[in-house]
Amino acid sequence: MVSLSISDTGELRESIERAVGVIRHVIESVVPGVLPGDEALALVEVLTEAERVVTSGVALLTPRVLETGVYAKAGHASGPDWLAALAGSSRAAARARLAAAGRAAVEPRLNGRLREGKLSTAELQILSDVATTAPESLSSLLEMAVGESSYRELSDAAVRAKCAARSAESARRRRARVHGARHLNWHQDPHGGIRGEFLCDDVAWARAAPVLEAAAKARWRYSGAGEGESLATHRIDALVDLLAGPHATGDGARPHALVLIDAEALHRGHLEPGDTCEIDGLGPVSLEMATELLGEATTQFVIKSGTDVAAVTSSTRLLPQRAAMALIVRDRACVVPGCGKRLGLENDHCDVDYADGGATELSNMARLCPEHHTMKTHGGWKIQRKAGQWNWLQPDKAPSAGRIARTRRVSAAKAKAFRPRRT
Repeated sequence: MVSLSISDTGELRESIERAVGVIRHVIESVVPGVLPGDEALALVEVLTEAERVVTSGVALLTPRVLETGVYAKAGHASGPDWLAALAGSSRAAARARLAAAGRAAVEPRLNGRLREGKLSTAELQILSDVATTAPESLSSLLEMAVGESSYRELSDAAVRAKCAARSAESARRRRARVHGARHLNWHQDPHGGIRGEFLCDDVAWARAAPVLEAAAKARWRYSGAGEGESLATHRIDALVDLLAGPHATGDGARPHALVLIDAEALHRGHLEPGDTCEIDGLGPVSLEMATELLGEATTQFVIKSGTDVAAVTSSTRLLPQRAAMALIVRDRACVVPGCGKRLGLENDHCDVDYADGGATELSNMARLCPEHHTMKTHGGWKIQRKAGQWNWLQPDKAPSAGRIARTRRVSAAKAKAFRPRRT
């Protein structure tokens, strides 16, 4: 193995770029339809080997990118955002790759295999998980990964190893591990509907599961346990009913869904290309789905004509200001180019900051995701709108993600110190 110093990195990058150029030339010039099958097979084998080598290189280097936080200098809000944009993948896939790479960076046996360039992305994720939950089984699984074992055999062996490790793990440690990894994620499925996934502590779920199961079974019995409708079908119906019940947020406000519809589409009775019909924070839905929410106490409709808000309806006395509604209509997602996040958006001043006397009006406001809002507030980045286009402007000396986080912590500490005490 060749050892490279810092001064060699420029030459190293040029060598990799030349290799990529050769592969790209092969892909551009090859004619699959006239290539003999055995030659196509040989090329695929070599390209697959190259793919493993490249995957290993990415896994070896990405922890350093996260450690230094240099992705923020390029305007990316987080490591997963950066890698997702670079690889053309989802943030969830990028997050999984980064987590696996991080675990491999601190496990010498796994790190050694990466340097040999023999692990695929999927194999690395399986093995890095085992390195955390069942480290005593890692060596044997590594041999399986580089041997003749299939992916299915490796995956099954990993599951068995983790099960054995869990049986030996103390209850307290297991609960602490699960509690630290608790989460609930959901997204709009490209084929329709909402998909979700969650993880929580067994005891915590035991408090909620009986309520959910009782409601689901009651629905199931009431429907006659009809053919094609399993208990699982009614379980999601019961969960939606429970979550959509008369609950309030911590500040006493009633949670509600915000539905945006074009006035023309609502009058027409159907959607045409270019029409807006979506639930804020979720995404586009059919007109039929949106109109089903009419009259719901937890739903608010914003009806717009062109780019203007034509009407705002609400089932409560608290009617949002038209400017705030117009901002939601205009900025459907985080306005930073390439971001696209829809959940948890925050209103912020764009051209002139509030601290500098900027007016709180539509022309000087933008919706940003929390991560980009932090970069703007504590990292010196700016968002400006010119000729209908948003520009994400880099400061003269862009800080790393670590520096932004430190600045944010200091600012929060100062704000807390000067916050009036309640009497």
